[in-house]
Amino acid sequence: MTSRFIRQLSFFAPAAVMSAWGTVMLHTFAAGRIQELLNPMFRSYVFIAGVILLVLSAIYLFLYEPAANPAPALAPTGRLRQLLRWTVLLLPVVAASVLAPSTLSATTMSNRSAMNSTTGVAAMPTMGNATAADVKQALAADPNQPVPVEVTDLITLARSPDQMKTFVGRKVRTVGFIITAPNAAPKVLRWMMWCCAADAQPVSVELKGPLTGTYKDSEWYEIVGTAEFPSTLGQVSPRIDIDSVKPTTEPDEPYLSP
Repeated sequence: MTSRFIRQLSFFAPAAVMSAWGTVMLHTFAAGRIQELLNPMFRSYVFIAGVILLVLSAIYLFLYEPAANPAPALAPTGRLRQLLRWTVLLLPVVAASVLAPSTLSATTMSNRSAMNSTTGVAAMPTMGNATAADVKQALAADPNQPVPVEVTDLITLARSPDQMKTFVGRKVRTVGFIITAPNAAPKVLRWMMWCCAADAQPVSVELKGPLTGTYKDSEWYEIVGTAEFPSTLGQVSPRIDIDSVKPTTEPDEPYLSP
């Protein structure tokens, strides 16, 4: 009796592990927690992987054969049955090793070595098409209307003299965390996610003007002010001359991404 229980337990354990991981992946995806963990370009893979793990678990259970009972009519028998069990278990490992992209690819180099910026700021990608279109529309609108920008947009503008000239003195609006430190200018900060939360890096823009009150580095704020691009020893650093600061809700995408 004991040996039979151990045999059944050892057989069902792999299926239980695969189904547990598949359930966790699908729950994370459905609950929206995936936004805090992965870059948008990888999120669909989590859903696909979760479904595949559940399917493999079902196939593995289908191949179960009690010691005293014959195999199901549609199930293979003998050594082929054992081979299929091992194939089901090894398939996720083999697929992960074969399909995983190179970590030192040309894309990685392009993303992470584009340009330097101020202290605490990582190399930035170019402005996205959607953001560029929003900025162009805002520039054509009321000059006194704050232009919605990301922290990364201001850093990118600081590296493009032509675009920077059109933004000097413009009213802008951005969201992020406010970081203050003794003997240092306050900054508005966002996190840049290249792949997952583990490789997220801080990106920030300096703030100018009085900041009254206490600001928690875990709460989101909306900053409205004037965009400035002062140059020190030939190094241009974007800055926002503050008009107003107020608490706001977390963005749909808490991390910025290339």
